[in-house]
Amino acid sequence: MNDFSPARLSRRSALLLGLSGAASLALAACGSVDDAASGAGDDIKALSPDGAPGDTPPAGVKLAATQVATIAVSNLPSSIDPMVVVSGGARRFDIYESLIDTHPSTGEPRPFLATEWKQVDPKTWQFTLRQGVKFHDGTPMTAEDVVFSFQRAATQGYGIATHFSTMASARIVDDKTVELVTKTPDVLILKRLAQVAILPKKYYEGLGADQKARDAAFAKAPIGTGPYKFESYASDKAVVKKAGDTTWRKPTLEKITFLQVTDAGTQLNSLLAGDVHYINIQPLNNLPTLKNAGATLVQLTKGNDLGAFMDSVDNKGKPKTGPMGDKRVRQAIQYALNKEELVKSVLQDRTVADDGQLIGKGLPGYTETVKDYPYDVAKAKAMLDEAGYPVKADGTRFTITMASAFAGTGSVRRLIGEWMQSSISKLGIKVEFTALTDTALQLEYFYNTKQRPDIYHFGLFTRPYMDAARAYSRFVSDSGSFHMNNPEFDKLYKEQLGEQDPAKRQAILAKVTEIFHEESCFLFACADVWVDAAAKNLKGLVQCDVQTEQYYDRLYITA
Repeated sequence: MNDFSPARLSRRSALLLGLSGAASLALAACGSVDDAASGAGDDIKALSPDGAPGDTPPAGVKLAATQVATIAVSNLPSSIDPMVVVSGGARRFDIYESLIDTHPSTGEPRPFLATEWKQVDPKTWQFTLRQGVKFHDGTPMTAEDVVFSFQRAATQGYGIATHFSTMASARIVDDKTVELVTKTPDVLILKRLAQVAILPKKYYEGLGADQKARDAAFAKAPIGTGPYKFESYASDKAVVKKAGDTTWRKPTLEKITFLQVTDAGTQLNSLLAGDVHYINIQPLNNLPTLKNAGATLVQLTKGNDLGAFMDSVDNKGKPKTGPMGDKRVRQAIQYALNKEELVKSVLQDRTVADDGQLIGKGLPGYTETVKDYPYDVAKAKAMLDEAGYPVKADGTRFTITMASAFAGTGSVRRLIGEWMQSSISKLGIKVEFTALTDTALQLEYFYNTKQRPDIYHFGLFTRPYMDAARAYSRFVSDSGSFHMNNPEFDKLYKEQLGEQDPAKRQAILAKVTEIFHEESCFLFACADVWVDAAAKNLKGLVQCDVQTEQYYDRLYITA
């Protein structure tokens, strides 16, 4: 049953998906860990370049008698429901699974709960379901569950809805087949489906009389089809255990505990003491100690951008007033950043500077016509004067707020936030900077339940394997994200989703890129420096540029 042979995609379908462009991203993402251009560093160990779910330990490996792991992370999700908060993905803790999985380096779709698929027409797709799959309560996964999951994912109010907004309808064809119809042709639909967890319809509907009650009850006792099932969840701790005979994947670890530990020093000491097996988002000054301890370092660079949001609208989508509502001010701030200095002096050459675009060379949407904002403080000051914000008697022009998320002491995100504060201050702008560690507050900002600071350094998951359309999806005015409002951008964005000719689509995306650069609603900085670390006896790790979660069913502890 653990068959990951390629899906039956036609050449035309592959072109529609833009997979040739996505595949070029692979470059050295998985196997080549000493590529200087990637900023990976020579201390990042070579890991599995594939990471197919369900892979078991190699023959002859001596396993530890106890297969219980503890993982300390700085960012446990505020909800374990995979549709409420989408950060962490549809496989959250491997409790859930989606119809389609994406290759960890190329992002190409591959079978998961669907064994194959076909495109019926430009807006219609049919999926053949994997047989014998069960939910954790022992009930079979059915076509009805899949259709229900699609419908729930498209419901406004859930975090995932902005990523699944092109769905028009879903229906059951037969017991083994479901059909999905999009509102317009959507070249990214297969990759969107990789974010949609399949959930049990009857179980969910039996949890309460209305959606609010059901959501609350499901978050307290969720079930999925994954190799691990829910045991407990709190704001600072989540526990999952082996699902037993309900799973079609065969994990080795019997139990995994996820702890929220925001202090990087505590994370490090816990790993060195053997109390935890995996820690995430390590400060650069921890890396030499981890390397000397024989830890495996896992670095994510290509899947995230460490720039900052500079929204032109508020969290209701209305145009901002004051300095940050002026495009010239936002552009002036771009000129204040010496990104080469950031990469070399602050980030130890472990990453690469942005070049004024959210996507990299070779990906759909990248255009040579857009050049980076060069470092030019004099030009920036002149633009602020022209915009009507001269230096006042106290030496300042105006005050703005800025916050970094996941910004524990010594973290990369705090370092960048402090560096941005210093750089922007040279223009005479007073920057009130806050380093955030409260996960719930960070996500309230990100998902617009609270008005964000003027500059919000979160780290945008550009997910370049989904090309420019994924990177720009949050900046469409009706996406619900509320970062930007440009009618021409919106029009072209929707147009490119339905363009089936790759060359024509590329031309449209190039125009989208030009408008995005001009609007300057994102403060370009650099690619991510996200480094996780694993104890030397934790094996089965995957070098993954597509998502920040490991395939937990692959992990095992050696003796």
